Amino acid sequence: MYSVVIDAGFNSFRLMLYQVFSNSTFRIIGSQKFFVRLGEGLQNNRINEEKIKEAEKAFSFFKKIIEYKRVEDVKIVGTSAFRYAENGKEVAESLRKIIGHEVKVVSGEEEGRYAGIGILNTLPINDAIAFDLGGGSLELIEIENGNVSKVFQLPFGALKLVNSTEKEIRKTVLDNLSTINIKKHEIIVGSGGNMRALAKMDSKLSSSPLKSIHGYSVPLNNISKYSSILPSLDLEARASLPGIGKERAYTIHSASVIIDELIKYFNPKSLIVSSFGMREGVLTEGKKLGRKEWLEAIAFFNAIEPPIEVFNEILDSITGKYSFYVASSVFLSLVFKMAGYLNPFDACYRFIKNSILPGFMYDEALLMGLICRSAYKKVKKKQLKFLKEDINKKELMSYGNIVKNSIEKYVDGVKL
Repeated sequence: MYSVVIDAGFNSFRLMLYQVFSNSTFRIIGSQKFFVRLGEGLQNNRINEEKIKEAEKAFSFFKKIIEYKRVEDVKIVGTSAFRYAENGKEVAESLRKIIGHEVKVVSGEEEGRYAGIGILNTLPINDAIAFDLGGGSLELIEIENGNVSKVFQLPFGALKLVNSTEKEIRKTVLDNLSTINIKKHEIIVGSGGNMRALAKMDSKLSSSPLKSIHGYSVPLNNISKYSSILPSLDLEARASLPGIGKERAYTIHSASVIIDELIKYFNPKSLIVSSFGMREGVLTEGKKLGRKEWLEAIAFFNAIEPPIEVFNEILDSITGKYSFYVASSVFLSLVFKMAGYLNPFDACYRFIKNSILPGFMYDEALLMGLICRSAYKKVKKKQLKFLKEDINKKELMSYGNIVKNSIEKYVDGVKL
């Protein structure tokens, strides 16, 4: 089944096209983004005609995609620009008439709750502070025992503060944080386009072995460096940085200062990045998705019935702290063998290297990829430095042998 979620934000409008599987997991089929910057059109608390026309052009294009793909399940949310503007509901109604689907203007609390759901359904997080940084607002989400417990919406964002000085941005953030009652946690999880752009830049500069930044841990001192350097660069210089690009360069400097001030305030031990957030929360609301469901999604993606019995059998047969990851590597390798790949271990490794793996942290995904790689090829020492776990090449090779020997026992998911 295809589903579409449109996020009509303060800075950008984005359509996401998903294929939704029977267990409620999904894969992204495609996306289309327009930097409408609706929030810049707020004059005397009203969105001006120029920005309304840009919004209407974006929605006209979105309508063509929806009609071409024959998507019936369409969810559209309007965020802070619609909330702030006196004519926000009026603009939302005009956009509804163009696209033929309701544009739901959500409150800051709803926006934050959706972001929390999107994060919880795609990352193994139990207790943390999560944030969703947009162009016109910042949502803070307190996560306890794997559930959203509190949501706070603060009235500033990267685009709204784009022309403020570093000192002014830090004061705005701190002044607003002082008005809310929220616990401090050791983990802070960040989502939003600017957060992901910073993570992409950091991963490229550090020669990360995976293309995905989902579950990636950005060193806290690096955020501090970026917040000092980026405001001093002009637009062209920021755009030339790896992972940034011209459009994101417009707000990346103010975003970096906001994020750094959040880190100073909450003083966490780690900052984790989520590739998913509010849009995926809108898509998966009411669902609880875990790692097994996301492993099954890879089988569904390959049009294969998930060999979950094999996963359970392998998990029961081995012990140790890495047993889950070994069983997962067996599962993935078997899926790719059933899909017809000549070297299922290489296919497993390349899939993890080049794709987003929801349900897992970055280092967990990398560990599984390296276990698959060890089933047919030696792992390079430099690849191990990105793992948080203290594991050596000899141990990886032993796990790789378990994967290789296990796969040799199965044909099309059936034990020989």
